[in-house]
Amino acid sequence: MKRKLSLSVFPLLILVLTLFGGCATINRNTLFSYVDTAFEAGSYDTARTLLDANPDQFYSDKDQVLYHLESGMLNYYAGSGGEAVTHLNKAEILIEEYFTKSISQAAQSFLVNDLQMNYSGEDFEDIYLNIFKALSFLEMGDDDAAFVEVRRISNKLNLLEDKYEPLVKRYSSYDAAQGVTIETGTSRFYNSALARYLSLFMYRNEGSYDGARIDWQLLQEAFTRQSNLYDFPIPFTDATAAPTKGGRLSLIAFTGRSPVKLASTLWIHTYTDEVVIVAATEQDIIGRVLDSYLRFSFPDVKPDLRFKFEIPRMEMRGSRVERIRVTANGKPLGELGMLEDMQKITLDTFEIKEPMIFLRSAIRTLLKGLAADAAGSALEKSGNESGSLALSFLGYLGRLSLEVTAETSEQADLRVSRYFPAFAHAGEWELPPGDYRIMLEYFGPSGLLFTDDLGVVTLRPNRSSLLTSTFSR
Repeated sequence: MKRKLSLSVFPLLILVLTLFGGCATINRNTLFSYVDTAFEAGSYDTARTLLDANPDQFYSDKDQVLYHLESGMLNYYAGSGGEAVTHLNKAEILIEEYFTKSISQAAQSFLVNDLQMNYSGEDFEDIYLNIFKALSFLEMGDDDAAFVEVRRISNKLNLLEDKYEPLVKRYSSYDAAQGVTIETGTSRFYNSALARYLSLFMYRNEGSYDGARIDWQLLQEAFTRQSNLYDFPIPFTDATAAPTKGGRLSLIAFTGRSPVKLASTLWIHTYTDEVVIVAATEQDIIGRVLDSYLRFSFPDVKPDLRFKFEIPRMEMRGSRVERIRVTANGKPLGELGMLEDMQKITLDTFEIKEPMIFLRSAIRTLLKGLAADAAGSALEKSGNESGSLALSFLGYLGRLSLEVTAETSEQADLRVSRYFPAFAHAGEWELPPGDYRIMLEYFGPSGLLFTDDLGVVTLRPNRSSLLTSTFSR
């Protein structure tokens, strides 16, 4: 249940510009001001209407995964489960299609900026879309379909690191990559407590307590074996896997917003037969791969060249919420606990791709920069040999233009969906069967932020009723 918050020289120049002139980065973090304002105010109907009424103004043909992810999430928050499932289904299909295509076309696309390719989604998007499909199916009363979605999460997590190996092999076989080790990063995320809880909830409601007990054990393992990701207490006890004679109230609350991508700037410095990559500033937090200088040999490269490029990094947005209190018929039941730090998992899964993104961008920048330098030198030489001041000046301008084109074509791909939450909180209470008006109170550093009235729920003997809530700040 969702509730609103209510609130020649010429031919050569043209050829190089055509080949190496990438499309400019449009920072999506500045685009959706009206949609974002409505979303943060909890006016989810308004946000999805703004988005769906003008999709061509917000998304290019290469951004269809983003469109369906964002429309799907806004429809979920607005309580339109069927529309949410439709959009998230399309996003999931396209993610798989585009990723498969990226493997088959890896060699051809090695020198293509990511912005010129179809966005194939981040791993956290591919995982968490199944969570919200499952929740949508549960609200529509289709437990079987919800089970399918939860199982898909486990399958995806089992394959998470291995899925990039074919891509790495294709990249490594490319001639320009010889001498450079291209590899994936590692992820410590293989077991989602949030997914386990949904599975446990469904097993328990159908009376399959063996299944509930197994999921409870796996949920606990998510905390004990992934303590870097689950560094907070489990919000449940052993009673969560046991039968109850009374009614059981189950609550999940989502808060905050998922991370966005920001650009980190790097520089390539060339020496004789060697390349060095350095961070632009000491303040940039660029990630594991770039903690130190990276050097690699590059035969026949001339010294004293310098090229700039960008790579994306994930930046957390977090939430203002510090605690969430639950009341039933005006009486406090307790507080929800943290179940999953979704934004931390977002950063963890992104680390798998970071080394590939970094090395592809660096090699691509180097090759484009060397081509631009060679073409610019040819232009200057032609102008100087002609004895014509005009042609010499043209050669100088051509060289500058080529260098600028090579630099600006290597901007970071900052595409990422904007409307997944940052945190999932949960809690359960056993109550005598009957009707209860359930309210959630969200508190921040300065006190009460918002009260979400979830309405009246009827608790029945030996059954669980699941309610969900969202506070987008």
